[in-house]
Amino acid sequence: MADSKQVRVEIVTRLLNDAAFLARFLQDADAVLAEFPELDKFDAKYLKDKIEDWDSLTAVAQRFGVPVPERPSASADAPAKENPPRLQMVLHLRDDDAFLALFRKDPEAAFAAYPDLEGDDANYIRERLLGGTSLQELIDRFQTTVQGVDFNGSKGLELAEESPTRFVNTGFASQSAPTELIENFNAPLAAGQPYYFWLQIGDLMAEGMAQEGIVLPTDKLPPEARLTIALFAFDDEIELTGAEVGEIQLAPRGDILVTRRADEPTAVPSETLDRRLYFGVRLMAGEAYGRLRCNIYYQNTLVQSHLVVVRASATSSAQPYRMMWHTSDYTLSKSLDGEQLAAMGENILSVMVNDNGNGSHGFRFLGDQEFKNDATLGEGEIAQLLGWTRGALRKAAWGDENPYESNKKYLYSNKLNLKQLQSDLVSMAINGWRAYAGLAVRLAGSAPASFKLQDLMRKPGQVQIATKEQANLVFPAAMIYDHPLIEGNESSDYSLCPEFVQALEGDKPLAESACFQGNCPSHGQELVVCPSGFWGFRHYLGLPLSIKTAPDAPLKIGGSSPKMAVSVWKNFAERPSHEQRLQAMGVGWEYADSRNKSLDMLKATESQVVYFYCHGGLTDKGLPYLRLGDENDDWFTQGNLLARRIYWEKIRPLVFINGCHTTQITPERALDFVSGFIETSGAAGVIGTEITIFEPLAVQFAEECLRRFLFENQTLGEAVRGARLHLLKQGNPLGLVYIPYALPALKLA
Repeated sequence: MADSKQVRVEIVTRLLNDAAFLARFLQDADAVLAEFPELDKFDAKYLKDKIEDWDSLTAVAQRFGVPVPERPSASADAPAKENPPRLQMVLHLRDDDAFLALFRKDPEAAFAAYPDLEGDDANYIRERLLGGTSLQELIDRFQTTVQGVDFNGSKGLELAEESPTRFVNTGFASQSAPTELIENFNAPLAAGQPYYFWLQIGDLMAEGMAQEGIVLPTDKLPPEARLTIALFAFDDEIELTGAEVGEIQLAPRGDILVTRRADEPTAVPSETLDRRLYFGVRLMAGEAYGRLRCNIYYQNTLVQSHLVVVRASATSSAQPYRMMWHTSDYTLSKSLDGEQLAAMGENILSVMVNDNGNGSHGFRFLGDQEFKNDATLGEGEIAQLLGWTRGALRKAAWGDENPYESNKKYLYSNKLNLKQLQSDLVSMAINGWRAYAGLAVRLAGSAPASFKLQDLMRKPGQVQIATKEQANLVFPAAMIYDHPLIEGNESSDYSLCPEFVQALEGDKPLAESACFQGNCPSHGQELVVCPSGFWGFRHYLGLPLSIKTAPDAPLKIGGSSPKMAVSVWKNFAERPSHEQRLQAMGVGWEYADSRNKSLDMLKATESQVVYFYCHGGLTDKGLPYLRLGDENDDWFTQGNLLARRIYWEKIRPLVFINGCHTTQITPERALDFVSGFIETSGAAGVIGTEITIFEPLAVQFAEECLRRFLFENQTLGEAVRGARLHLLKQGNPLGLVYIPYALPALKLA
């Protein structure tokens, strides 16, 4: 009997050399593949899914090592070309009110139904529909294009990396027949009815509803690594009715086995439950598309997130477009490396933040002691949260809660002023507690769960807050204050923690005191403020940004000795002394004092840190820019990176943007630079700020943070926390303004 792999090579070879056979395959792949009974169903699905035209056929042939001949002449029997994806999608939007509602609520979830859709076409559809163009106008426009010659139809799916036993398969099954997995993805599921959502990692399954092979790259994980699978619901959509967490483990020979079942349908054989996770769910009662999120964690670190979408309807008739699909829209790494993941350490809390597409944001939590929950915050709630936390930082920095203006003066000197420090810490703690109290029950799921969250976070630990691409929310994690605090009293009623004051006046670093080890003796005293109550002073925080087109976020930055590529605004008063102190550390030095010199330097640099000591602002179009050199110099914008083809491959640096006296650049706008350096140039991460900063703060924080990161072999999370505590020891709490958009475990190799 022939081996299935030999048969698939035979089929691909014939498709390459026989135009009529290829035409027949493109018209009815199932009928053609049925002629090859020795081909197993996984190879059959792979060929059917991957081969859609000549280009995708040649890609599969190259994968299998089959020589590609010159393309044979087209057969007269060749099938008519299908509508291109952009026309398919707008027809779907026209014909299905529920799909149109999904698009308006979450455009990215709707676009996931059409993985072949070009990014430019997706943006065109989004902008035109949101701008008032009618669906019929788009349909007429796209149909005219199809009849012309300027559009080549759908292109083949991008092939996943070859890893045939590591595909993430998901789907649904009825609760009455859980072994009979639903395969008709063009028919809706019954509204209001219970189902099982299932997940199985291994060979590509015909019953899996992903439109392309989604690989979990486990080949570099430890041989018996355990991964946690957690489901999260969306408000008023697919309801989770059973267990929400399961666990799988790699066996020594490479199989993936279930070690902790979620639900256990009685009709499913034990050997199937050892390979497949089942989760009880219930569909929405009305005609609608519903979503759920399936996250995969290693040691509480989010490594992949999957968005599942399914149509609920009172009727079960099949349609010409899909009614259910599954896409992966967050990945920590395209190659899960066990050594790197082990070096990352275990997070006490992992948070995923994503834009829901309608002004709200979803938060998905997983932590120690099986802590798990999710919540949605509306646009107004997010604005209020940021108003509280940034307002307190602004008041400490320049005396009021309003955004920075050029006439405002910095209030902190290098001399400890305990009265000023107490006043600012009390104000910051009240606002930070107000933010925490307003969110805690919702984020934790209940009041008892919020108590559990407080206890979980009591000791110092590593916290990862992952942001999915497209999200524009900066979660103010450093300013969250979770020691119980009573609001409403006069400011004179509050006092500072005596243990902290004693540590402040002592010789030892603050990190060694009881408060910052999670043992504050004032904890629970509701009118006593201790800075160890702030997450930014207690934990090692990192806010990595996941961008599909960017390389994996690294955990290590290579290089033989520490080097910095420094770009400056020449007119800062403290610039000369700041540069001298940085160089005195013994760091290798590259230097630029103009926009063009900076671009030339960054093009060739192999430094581990790219440091901007600069001004900044917004263009009249609202785009952020950095100011280097002097008043007569040109602006540094995100687009400059692409124009100069600045891409770091040998050494991927940490970018530190220390922008003093900048106006209008909020962290949300600065994300343009963050994503630019990560996606366009391949940076390991970016450090930015919550509010405008002043020179004294900028130089003190940068020097301490870079010394720890470059010369004390600390992780970025440790270096940022250490620099914050260093400033706090001097009586300055404003180290909390810095945001590390990177993995908290990032360090020099």
